[in-house]
Amino acid sequence: MSKTVTSLSDPIYSHLLQAIMSGQIRPGARLTESHIATRFGVSRTPVRDALRKLREDGLIDLTPHHVRISSYSPSAVRDIGILRLSLDSMAIKLSLLYGNQLDFLALLDIAKACEQAMLAGDQSQRRALDCDFHRKLAEISGNHLLFQMQNTLNLRVNFILLSHMDAVVNANIHVQQHFEIVDALMQHDEVRALQLISLHLRSFYNLDPQYPPHFFNN
Repeated sequence: MSKTVTSLSDPIYSHLLQAIMSGQIRPGARLTESHIATRFGVSRTPVRDALRKLREDGLIDLTPHHVRISSYSPSAVRDIGILRLSLDSMAIKLSLLYGNQLDFLALLDIAKACEQAMLAGDQSQRRALDCDFHRKLAEISGNHLLFQMQNTLNLRVNFILLSHMDAVVNANIHVQQHFEIVDALMQHDEVRALQLISLHLRSFYNLDPQYPPHFFNN
């Protein structure tokens, strides 16, 4: 891909990404290359490049016949949840091995900011901070590849938070669990921290009904 096409496609990608993640464009909505190209005054080539990036992000379904905003099935949500739980469980173990109290205090700051966003009714900020909490946990782990994988998942997770708000039965409990996880890390209580992160993610992704009893025991 030439630098010219990339420079033209970047603003299109950013605009569509913001529109999707803010809920301006809803899951299942159809996009047309010609309309986007006309709006930005460009050919279809940079539009296709921007759409390709969004497909790689897991935010659109792109076929020769249509372009639609993704609408994750319950099965797809659970698949992401299983991967997220695996990554976060390992991040917990590595963070206890390599992290320190300053790291955990930084995690606590994110938990507090997330709570404030929830209390203020700022759902967009709450979603972003929820993802930041788990990304920070991966950062503290010191494992670059784990952190990279968490970053790759974050857009999908944020999209799930946006499009499956009913998945969080009690947003307050979900947010408060961040504080409990940080407390367990500060106490270097690995068993409790792993139990809490497992409960936190299993409840959100509705994993328990799909797997045998004790499947998630640490």
